[in-house]
Amino acid sequence: MNRDDLRSQSGPALPVPDAAERDRSQRLSTLIARSIDAAGGWISFAEYMQQALYAPGLGYYAAGSAQFGEGGDFVTAPELSPLFAATVAAGLDPVLRALGGGRVLELGPGSGRFASAALAEFTAQGTPVEEYLLLEPGAALVARQQALLREGAPPATAPDAPIPRRWLDALPEPFEGVVIANEIVDALPCERFVMQQGVPWRLGVGHRRASVGAAAADDAAAARVDGAGTPLFEWRARPPDGACPGDAAFAAVMRQRLQALAAAGVALPDGCCGEFHPALGDWVASLARCLRRGVLLFFDYGLPRAQLLRPERLHGTLRGFFRHRAHDDHFLWPGLSDLTAWVDFTALAEAGEAAGLEVAGFTTQAGFLLGGGIEARLAAAQDAAPDAAARAALAHGARRLLLPGEMGEAVKVMALARGCEVLPTAFALQDLRRAL
Repeated sequence: MNRDDLRSQSGPALPVPDAAERDRSQRLSTLIARSIDAAGGWISFAEYMQQALYAPGLGYYAAGSAQFGEGGDFVTAPELSPLFAATVAAGLDPVLRALGGGRVLELGPGSGRFASAALAEFTAQGTPVEEYLLLEPGAALVARQQALLREGAPPATAPDAPIPRRWLDALPEPFEGVVIANEIVDALPCERFVMQQGVPWRLGVGHRRASVGAAAADDAAAARVDGAGTPLFEWRARPPDGACPGDAAFAAVMRQRLQALAAAGVALPDGCCGEFHPALGDWVASLARCLRRGVLLFFDYGLPRAQLLRPERLHGTLRGFFRHRAHDDHFLWPGLSDLTAWVDFTALAEAGEAAGLEVAGFTTQAGFLLGGGIEARLAAAQDAAPDAAARAALAHGARRLLLPGEMGEAVKVMALARGCEVLPTAFALQDLRRAL
């Protein structure tokens, strides 16, 4: 494999982390380097991504740094407009009524803005929500969410008591209700592959090697670290020959995917890269065990498998994000850059069915929100807005949620259901399940 084919495509210069951030990234890089050494010089990208995102106290999601909103690295739908959560909550109202009431579990609540707007909508609708659960292991984010939700809670003297809310650091006991996962699946650690002579090889991570022709041992050693002594990494491709943990599972997944593509007349060329999320099945199964009756609702960037694995998608979908800039240097500042890969929604559907759930709905975010009446909500919100600037902000947020060039088509929505015949009416506008 020509490693130049996998080299980062650099755009405008990225902001530079401060000294404390660089120190944290260096400590995490050292931890990853030790893992590589302990494994004999190679680890899977899934293991690298697990540490880069979730290593206790050091990983991107585990260090307590700002991630969401203008001061973070990316903006999610709830940050763009309160209309997103309000529309979703309104669509869930008939589901919870059909269940006779239930709990709502939000996975990875981020800044808390989705919960704040959803709780307000549930309260306004009189939705029978027994309890709003927020699964958040990060102490810093819990504090931020609690501060925001305290501000938005109705007073205890209000005629209707506020909906109880409770924070969790692990999945709850089985309940009836709804589970909401907004941009969660794409942050699960992913495996990467590259096609080599018609065969998928595993793309993993090793220490950066000296340039070709370097003769001295100290040159080779120097290539492993930067000027500050931070370990440096590079892609390493190897066949799944059983010599490393996970080879058999990798080979089985890729065999199934390539056979399906071949049946559709699609062949991936040499050098073509892609990703899949190996923990997806177990993760969905754990969610399914929590749900006696109700709906799991997923929002995420992704595509059905036949559209995701395409010859023209030569470099895959893995991306890094730092201070609202996307980049393709996947080993840049471990612990400071977010890493995501688009979701294979066919795999998500398969995982749901294997766990005893029904694929009850699949559409685009634009289709879901328009089917849920976001246009009427936007008009009402603009009528109530105090000035032209507020009206413009509402329109701008709605455009980013809905337009094809923004989130409208790139983000998909899937409902997996158990024992619940009533679904969010928003799926009625556009049904894309046949594409799975």
